[in-house]
Amino acid sequence: MTAITCMICGGAVHSIQLHLKKEHPDTTLDKYQELYPGAPLLSEEAQELINKKRKKDKQQEGEGVVKKALHDVFGLGSSSAAMNAQGKPIMINTFDKGGDFAELVPEIDYNYVYDINLLRTVMLGIDCNIPTYLWGHAGVGKSTIIEQICARTGRRYMRIQHTENTEEAHILGQILANEKGTYFEPGPLALAMRYGFLYLADEYDFAHPSILGVYQPVLEGKSLVIKEAPAEWRVVRPHPNFRFVATGNTNGSGDEHGLYQGTKIGNAANYSRFGITERVEYMRRELEISIVAAQGGVDEDDAAQLVDFARLVREAFDANKMSATVGPRELIYAAKVGARKNDFRAGVMLAFINRLSTVDREIAMGFMDRTVEAAIAT
Repeated sequence: MTAITCMICGGAVHSIQLHLKKEHPDTTLDKYQELYPGAPLLSEEAQELINKKRKKDKQQEGEGVVKKALHDVFGLGSSSAAMNAQGKPIMINTFDKGGDFAELVPEIDYNYVYDINLLRTVMLGIDCNIPTYLWGHAGVGKSTIIEQICARTGRRYMRIQHTENTEEAHILGQILANEKGTYFEPGPLALAMRYGFLYLADEYDFAHPSILGVYQPVLEGKSLVIKEAPAEWRVVRPHPNFRFVATGNTNGSGDEHGLYQGTKIGNAANYSRFGITERVEYMRRELEISIVAAQGGVDEDDAAQLVDFARLVREAFDANKMSATVGPRELIYAAKVGARKNDFRAGVMLAFINRLSTVDREIAMGFMDRTVEAAIAT
């Protein structure tokens, strides 16, 4: 291979940038170019290798990708909120749902109702390969929207839920043994990075600091290094279609309400590596009614009672008059139970009120009575 000459030491090299890091760490590439304008930075062979790598990545990224309109993919009709500022369709990447790892594409939930603004934010992060963090109260749909985006767009999806007992080996992989001897089993992060899955780090604020340390270079778009792995898995470079999304109940600043035991105050440097951070709020009344009706299998009048009850609870929680709040998940369960028992009160009791403290229980039952009376009056 024909090398080029370093103008500082006269050494024969193929990459000036790599050579400077190793032999002349005090000289940056910009400084070198300033001192020796026009001097070559790469040998012909090195440039050819880089070009081949870029071509391969470009082909890999484009393989199986089809651009489609967001409003068509997600069944949003002609809603203006699903269009860009010029009123034209927003084009997004979709993938063939067949082929390798097709079993990792989630099933489409046709009853799922999208918050279009949240959908657009998350799709921006995914299509632009910007690490995205969603946080908010339990049951507001943080994980579900990621799952349904993957279902509709054909992305391979891998969800990892963090607990106090999650270890690095559970994420990176580990050496195991069978009757044939020892072997390395790659972890979910290694698999997602190598094969281009969307990796959902769920309950991110439950993760131990050592796990967040593993994620830090990955959030920067760098390779994953697994020291104990065999050569074929020791360095895992991110596939062009690999995406990293995380969800949590807090934004890494700690649990303000005391509802989410086990969450941790996160390292600010780690959380700063998320290019998009979005707080997922409770939905607008009309949208939440539609979701509870569709998912709970009840009509919109019954769903409206449940949502109005929830809004009273949330207002009391925000005013520090209750120590618990209620999300769409509990309302959907209440709708399902209430429909089976033909009793709205029973559904709310079994899905939510029965797990409250004595004081909160009395307040919530009062809200339930008020909601029922208001519905009867109308």
